[in-house]
Amino acid sequence: MSPPRPPRRHRAPRQRLLLTFSSLAVVALLATAGGLTYVYSKYSRLPRVELASVLAETAQSGEPRNFLLVGVDSAAELDADDPARAGRDDLAGLRSDTMMVLRLDPGADQAALLSFPRDLWVRLAGGGSQRMNTAIQTGGPGELIDTIESNFGIPIHHYVQVDFAGFQDLVDVVDGVDVYFDAPARDTRSGLEINETGCVTLDGEAALEYVRARHYERYEDGRWRTDPSADLGRINRQQDFIVSALERAIEQGVRNPVTLDRLVDAGLDTVTVDDLLKADDIVALGQALRSFDPGALELNTLPVRAGVVGGASILYLQEDEAQSILDRFRGTDEAALRPVDVRVQVLNGSGTAGQAVQTLDALTAAGFSTGGAGEADRFDFTESVVRYVEGGQDKAELVARYLAPAPQLELVPGPLDAEVVVVTGALHTGVLPTPRPAGPTTTQTTDPSATTPTTLSLGGDTTTTTTGFVPTEPPGVDC
Repeated sequence: MSPPRPPRRHRAPRQRLLLTFSSLAVVALLATAGGLTYVYSKYSRLPRVELASVLAETAQSGEPRNFLLVGVDSAAELDADDPARAGRDDLAGLRSDTMMVLRLDPGADQAALLSFPRDLWVRLAGGGSQRMNTAIQTGGPGELIDTIESNFGIPIHHYVQVDFAGFQDLVDVVDGVDVYFDAPARDTRSGLEINETGCVTLDGEAALEYVRARHYERYEDGRWRTDPSADLGRINRQQDFIVSALERAIEQGVRNPVTLDRLVDAGLDTVTVDDLLKADDIVALGQALRSFDPGALELNTLPVRAGVVGGASILYLQEDEAQSILDRFRGTDEAALRPVDVRVQVLNGSGTAGQAVQTLDALTAAGFSTGGAGEADRFDFTESVVRYVEGGQDKAELVARYLAPAPQLELVPGPLDAEVVVVTGALHTGVLPTPRPAGPTTTQTTDPSATTPTTLSLGGDTTTTTTGFVPTEPPGVDC
């Protein structure tokens, strides 16, 4: 039985809520700008907003820096009956439904993305407590930056604001983005309507409807089922889409001058940057990150718990569990540990042919130093084990975060043939493209391609881990 088709609504591009394709616009520029002298002339067209007084001191060349990426929309351009107007007190102001911090580390060829839920309860820099997405509406980009720094301790070096009226053009320039749907899907508020399964190429209009969907449903067992994670599921779908879009841009020849020129032009019509971001910064970062693999983008979502204020549903940050993630973006862990600092040996403890070599190759591709591969003294390991000696727990934990499912940690008297030794077990399924969050938020997954879970506490002592409804390609399928 095919699902009933909801009525399709059409809106002009300016009437759409704005989502976070900013990551594609920024990273694509940075990853391809090296050697492109025309960047200087293109840059002169970028609108700017004065934020020098609130931005953190600009990082030196080659040092990590944080870009605040914000998708904004003006309610003044929405129809009177548009559901997007619900809850807006200042209908003429900006609204930031999507807020992310992109941390770029040119020196290590690394990038990490942190998403902030729109309903996260924070103390606004201008005074009072409110949902985080109201900061830009009440005080502009400067208040949002100050709010992030005061609540989370994350320095913001640059600001990139994206008006997603131009979102569709960016997707259309790369001839659409493929998403795998294991079931029909819809969101009657965003306009999303997917009535087929398998690899579906989303054009600009459909992509916008997909990534803005907060009331996502999929058709299962003869009825529509609503994603209970709401905005948290949307964040995970957005992050997954960003990676697919970046890969698509590269596949379509983003380093080809003609394609790149069209992509940059579409971005220039959409992006506003801070007054401290210079053309030289873009070129320098582009040169450093031109070989960056989008699949290596580290995706992070804050652990939260649900709450109610004044009858409205909000989210509270789980501060203890969030510290390791926040430290990543604060830069307080930069001197601590990176994969390249850890030498790993992999031993086959399951007897599965080639398992040790394949695992070592994947860990090496993730940046770890190789300590060789071999066989364990027995082949009856069920769970994988990560062995380390006294003083090496941090290195072992870093390796463990890349393994699926999560392995056991084992302190041994030593000596070991490498700083960390992985003994693979029968349950071992592979190496994750991005590590699980460190600390208490680390969860097990048996799917190496799975999106990083979001820890959501439902109040009291009840906690659940959910990724929401995120379409995932099954084994053997590559859209």
